[in-house]
Amino acid sequence: MNKAFAIRLVCAAVAVCLVAGAAVNICLSLRPGTAARVRVPGRNIATLVLDPGHGGADGGAVSVTGTSESAINMEIAERCRALAGLFGVTAEMTRDSEELQYPDDASTIRAKKVWDTKHRTEFINSTENAVLISIHQNKYTTAGPHGCQVLYAPTVGSRELAEGLQELLRQVAGEDKRNAAQIGKEIYIMNHVTCPAVLVECGFVSNVVEAKRLEDPKYQLKLAAMIVGGYLEGIS
Repeated sequence: MNKAFAIRLVCAAVAVCLVAGAAVNICLSLRPGTAARVRVPGRNIATLVLDPGHGGADGGAVSVTGTSESAINMEIAERCRALAGLFGVTAEMTRDSEELQYPDDASTIRAKKVWDTKHRTEFINSTENAVLISIHQNKYTTAGPHGCQVLYAPTVGSRELAEGLQELLRQVAGEDKRNAAQIGKEIYIMNHVTCPAVLVECGFVSNVVEAKRLEDPKYQLKLAAMIVGGYLEGIS
């Protein structure tokens, strides 16, 4: 499947939902169920793993509107899972709720964050033929920076997937020359998973205009469409 075709497929699905006038409800009501997984040359069957960053005791960054990053991440990841299901792709989630169950010995926020990060990494590495897409939001000390940025793991196939996603997401989030796909040197999960993996910073919650867009269900759906389209292209 080439890039143009993958984009057309996903955008067509989004258009159908929007014309129906119930994009969010339609997408969120869809569940992959027993949908076939996508085949990757030389890797048998790929399983898309969606990782909505943060959650539980760790809400992540807080937007200028007061919304937690973890909540935005979940909304986008859910839309990715729903759209992936439209194309026969089963997507696993590292979490499916804002609430997380921690072990008794994780008594501090730091201990809970460490446990959660390692737990997610173990889940990803235990998933056969996984391809990881971790969903996050960016934040800066000033309101100027905007747009998406894709980071990638030092594993085979990660850079190519990240560069493809970066190009597609520019079509939704706009151009910012400071944003380019780059290796996630200081990100634990990116450096401890064994599969192709990328982390998508969908936008800056420190930018007033972008923060409001990131909380808009229709914009979340557009981001999800580009992420799923990039995945379909990246594994073909």
